[in-house]
Amino acid sequence: MYLGVTLDRTLSFKKHLENTKAKVNTRNNILRKLVNSKWGADPPTIRATAMALCFSTAEYACSSWCRSRHTKLVDTALNDTCRIITGCVKTTPVPCLYALADISPPHIRRLGIAQDERRTQETDIRHPLHGHVPPPRRLRSRASFVQTVLPLQTTKQAARTNIWEDEWQRNDTRALEWLDRGITPTESLASGHDLGWTTWKSLNRLRVEQGSPEDLAEPTPSAVACARYWQNDI
Repeated sequence: MYLGVTLDRTLSFKKHLENTKAKVNTRNNILRKLVNSKWGADPPTIRATAMALCFSTAEYACSSWCRSRHTKLVDTALNDTCRIITGCVKTTPVPCLYALADISPPHIRRLGIAQDERRTQETDIRHPLHGHVPPPRRLRSRASFVQTVLPLQTTKQAARTNIWEDEWQRNDTRALEWLDRGITPTESLASGHDLGWTTWKSLNRLRVEQGSPEDLAEPTPSAVACARYWQNDI
């Protein structure tokens, strides 16, 4: 253990990522206290809480371990975080979770942090590695950000958005269909986040086809608001 990072003999960071996953899961349990099937805090409040509790923990020192093959351990815990934010069920496509939650996918966020650290290492004389010339790499597992990451050229948010949009169009075959339903790869909450938790949850499930108009048959105020919004704005 060094500065909160668990090191192993091969620098695979597997044990550290297992510990991080457990920490994020604990914080997810706290986050669930803010929502229920019938009530919940405002979506912006839930998102801000998730960023402060879950994502800050998951990204600690990530410029050191973001190239580990075990990062999936943390990603699965953050998927649950976004399900809590959006109210979506487990069968929801993962790309939609992050688009609806107004959060870039974990691997993109980690890359942005590593690029920002690389820029700081090059430009800030106070950085411990400023001016450091790394030796030739002989082991593939020794993937330091100094050798493998380019310095950030724009703001972190702009870099994340550009990478996200490129991956969205290149890898997601249903991207155009999702765009028509109001699911976009941008760091802004999807429309309808100001209508309250139950309406927000129902809207998101309809967007990803995990709900149906029959789910809104009961004429509650929330159901009426969701049905009107779905008919007029989506």
